[in-house]
Amino acid sequence: MSTGERQRLALVRALMVEPDVLLLDEPTSALDDGATDAVERVITARKGLGMTVVIVTHDIDQGRRLADVQAVVDNGKVDVSDIGVQR
Repeated sequence: MSTGERQRLALVRALMVEPDVLLLDEPTSALDDGATDAVERVITARKGLGMTVVIVTHDIDQGRRLADVQAVVDNGKVDVSDIGVQR
């Protein structure tokens, strides 16, 4: 099983228990563009159902696509902003 397949399987397993909060660490780091889009659609859909999703990512664009509130850590300082994503 590839790294990307393992990542997608881990996401599915986590969602099966229907958690109130989902913590994801680099959920699309080993995925191609199509799989990344699919995972982002799943995350967005779950957020739409009221699930809180916390994502750790180095992909600032992905953070902007998925976040309502974004915290950026730079040189040991944390900058938190409400980026006002409209869904």
